[in-house]
Amino acid sequence: MMKNIAFLTLLITTSKTSAFTIPHGSAYSKPGALYLPPPTPRTALNTATGTGLQMKRNSFDRAVEVNAAGKIGTIESIEEYAAETMMRTPDEIPTHTAGLAGFALLLFSGIARQLQVYLNEPCLNGGNVCTEEYRMFAQFFNDHELLSFGLILTHAIPFALIPYAMKQINDKGPLIKADHPKFNPFLMSMAMACTAFGLALEFGWHVADSWYYDNNFHILNFGFYFFLISSFALWADAFESNAKMDVLFGAILLFATALYPIGNGIQVGVEVPAALSFLENAEVAKIPLYIGMTVTFTSLTIRGQKIFGFDMWKVFFLSVVVNLAFIFKLAGYAYTDGTTELSVENYIYHICHDVLGTEAGVFYFATLVRDYKPLNKITSSSEN
Repeated sequence: MMKNIAFLTLLITTSKTSAFTIPHGSAYSKPGALYLPPPTPRTALNTATGTGLQMKRNSFDRAVEVNAAGKIGTIESIEEYAAETMMRTPDEIPTHTAGLAGFALLLFSGIARQLQVYLNEPCLNGGNVCTEEYRMFAQFFNDHELLSFGLILTHAIPFALIPYAMKQINDKGPLIKADHPKFNPFLMSMAMACTAFGLALEFGWHVADSWYYDNNFHILNFGFYFFLISSFALWADAFESNAKMDVLFGAILLFATALYPIGNGIQVGVEVPAALSFLENAEVAKIPLYIGMTVTFTSLTIRGQKIFGFDMWKVFFLSVVVNLAFIFKLAGYAYTDGTTELSVENYIYHICHDVLGTEAGVFYFATLVRDYKPLNKITSSSEN
């Protein structure tokens, strides 16, 4: 009995004098008040007042909670606490880096234009290294400095725009996947990489024809269509994979690209079997490519709608409707019959099809990913 009384007396004494050792990670707001929540950041020692280290109180009691910022609120669970306190800040692009990227695009476009002039020089000086058609394209390019520069700049922008879109996928991919488990950020990045490669091949194709759009056949033009359809298929599977649709995508790719070399052969005078007589006009061989891209993009839009809602159809409108509208307008100014006069509308519609179609669609999609809000936060906001 005496031993018990002595023990209680010792315990009360030590608690009043704060001599009792507080385990690491516990917190208190006044001497003798002992709490055992997880450790939180402590305030620095105030040497002016002599105040020692103090620790904020954190509790997972739903009634009252004082967080590290001193605000009163509620925390539903330890998982929510961890998500709020451990959420990393998205990487911001420094202004000087953006300035450097912009300067690099302008510099590249200017130098590329001058190099194209040098590439055209032997042809313009009467050499026999090029066709009369190419000589006309080269002269037109040389005579329209501002428009030709803008055309090259337009085709250089995607090599900054697509990495920007990939950054948004990297930042928000885990959040989207948490709400939509079928979403695959890696496949989405692969789709963007295929798009970039296809556009790089298109860049080379335009160098080959001195930037005057002519709806002809070329191995680089073939690569452009091939990788663009492939990127749309990957993009669709990144939202939600579908084995049956992948078989259809494969059939589209096989059929559309098989017709391409046939169309190319017709253009250069190769005879084709009677069964392919409907391809008397070589340009008809490209129509399945346009249909294939539209079907594939429609599929990815429907799947993406499950995540981004109706906004995905805005991406479709820019990437497909606006894009193809300018391509068809552009075809009217292509030099196909050997008699059409070269026109500045060719350059203007070419710029519009890329800027208002392809690039606007990719940029808008990047903003959808960037501004994605987790479903649990949307639900909480609507309930409040």
